Amino acid sequence: MDTRPERRPLRIFAFDPMIARGGDHRVTIEIPYRPIERDERSFRDDRLEVVDYDAATQRYYRAVDLGDDDIAMVHGLEPAEHDPQFHQQMVYAVASKVLENFDRALGRRLRFRRGERLRLFPHAFQARNAYYDRKLNAVLFGYFPADDDDPGANLPGQTIFTCLSHDIIAHEVAHAALTRLHEYYSEPTNPQVPALHEAFADIVAMFQRLTFPELVAPAIRETRGDLLAENNILLNIGSQFGAATGKGQALRRIAGKPDPALFAATREPHALGWILVSAVYEGFVLTYVRRTRDLLRLATGGSGRLPEGELHPDLVNRLTTECVRTAQAVLSMCIRATDYLPPVDPTFSDFLRAMVTADFELNRSDDSGLRADMIEAFRARGIRPEAVGSLAVQSLLLRPEEPDDPAPAEAAEDTSNLELADIVRTLLGFGARELDRNANRRESRRRSQKRRLGEFSVSQSWPELAKAEAAAAPTETAPPESAGADEEEEEETEPELRSIGARLHSWANANRTRLKLDTNPETKVAIRGFHPVHRIAPNGELLIEMVVHVVQKSPSDRPLGGLVYRAGTTVIASIDGHVRYLICKPFQPTREARMVSWLGAFDEACGHSWKTDQLAPRRLLDAYSARAMDGRRWR
Repeated sequence: MDTRPERRPLRIFAFDPMIARGGDHRVTIEIPYRPIERDERSFRDDRLEVVDYDAATQRYYRAVDLGDDDIAMVHGLEPAEHDPQFHQQMVYAVASKVLENFDRALGRRLRFRRGERLRLFPHAFQARNAYYDRKLNAVLFGYFPADDDDPGANLPGQTIFTCLSHDIIAHEVAHAALTRLHEYYSEPTNPQVPALHEAFADIVAMFQRLTFPELVAPAIRETRGDLLAENNILLNIGSQFGAATGKGQALRRIAGKPDPALFAATREPHALGWILVSAVYEGFVLTYVRRTRDLLRLATGGSGRLPEGELHPDLVNRLTTECVRTAQAVLSMCIRATDYLPPVDPTFSDFLRAMVTADFELNRSDDSGLRADMIEAFRARGIRPEAVGSLAVQSLLLRPEEPDDPAPAEAAEDTSNLELADIVRTLLGFGARELDRNANRRESRRRSQKRRLGEFSVSQSWPELAKAEAAAAPTETAPPESAGADEEEEEETEPELRSIGARLHSWANANRTRLKLDTNPETKVAIRGFHPVHRIAPNGELLIEMVVHVVQKSPSDRPLGGLVYRAGTTVIASIDGHVRYLICKPFQPTREARMVSWLGAFDEACGHSWKTDQLAPRRLLDAYSARAMDGRRWR
């Protein structure tokens, strides 16, 4: 009998060391218990690996042993700013919590490409940066001295560790997860794509924090339940790091009053993304207020107006419960929306409609009014959905494919549905084994590692990290990153998944017209992702589906600053082979024209107003790489 615990409690800083200096804002979070393998230089479970190599000093820090009885009995090491082993514990705990939230929302275990582990390097380099490196499949955290002239609440020159900020860890792991789900969202095909990537990562960081009751309760008490109050510390992202870099404030803070004109006038990705984050937060607050009105009426004898003084502890606890429950719902809603987005060239409108549809599919009634609140919050920020007749919830839902939609050949469609049904069932079987708590993944992991033996080892990454240290410095220009493979099939180490991918490729080739893809045989079709879905609705019903991303690359060789003009369709199919949704971004002259206009605006903003052969061919792609984006963010 397996008597191992289900959960592993670990202590972390809920914000960062500066905010937790007084002893509060330190929380114990519970993560799924996974067997951990450890050596002196690293430790790993089935999806994460923590390797503490410092490229600046060219040394390893001894790996913490989270399975040690003395450490496990006290819920991990005590949070300490200058203990490298606690730094390792912190990145592992927060990253594990992020992945758990993705698993919970998506209805499957998030599986990184080829089954590889996501690597976490707590002290990768010395610079004001932290970023996800797709080539290494790793999150690299930097450290730096606080500003000498304006260090905020830190000492001048004090070492600031990005690996000790919950917000930064969750932000970067969310980047890694979104890149796994949508590889081509790393290409800035329109200004909203990099902004969406940044906003999504901030949403995950902010709302994961809001699910910690030990953190929310003091904020409720101090603000008297007003989640938009000026003294609400929950509105901030990256407090210590904003202060340490001389900003005098947090890196980001939710704006108080919505400005609908700001959205159209903003182009910088972090600022544009923060408008989206603010809209989601405001929608969350509207729902929280609706859910707690009855509590306030009970507490005030029906008036709804709180008296002066501190709130009763029982009321604080009940408000905290509703806040945490609403935050978890919003976090799951936003993560689940990624399954309802097109595989290429997304916009904020796509994200809003995906959120509404994803929530509708799992929770038809929406008694709390969350969907309507999100629509209103987006409208107030100037974000309006495209191709809809009104702002009613029903109008924003993505159009489902009806079973009786006319088809060119009914017999051919029946055959196609039967083939697709068999593919879905095979993939769902694989997904169910991944979700099964009693499944033994060790043999699958051993097979994957054996196939990859010699392709990559952790020790081979140290030269890359040494280069990254200099490249990530604020005064340097980040080197170009790979744009990702062309339209080739996604490599898989599992034979079963390789077989499913080949069958999906044949199915997509035979259904190009239905998928709104180019029918020219010279324009290749590729499957860039396929995922099983097992979700349980609030009423107990089980939603079982398959999500597939089909993409094409335009045969045009028009230079677009390193970008590639692509079309793509997200297919959502049920277990009986019925295609429920087709979320398409086909080849359209208007889309290509917008990309050309976007490149022109970028060149003009960079001072490239004259045509010249000296323009870097990958200039737009390199300017919005993950390393460059996060380098600008932390500066």
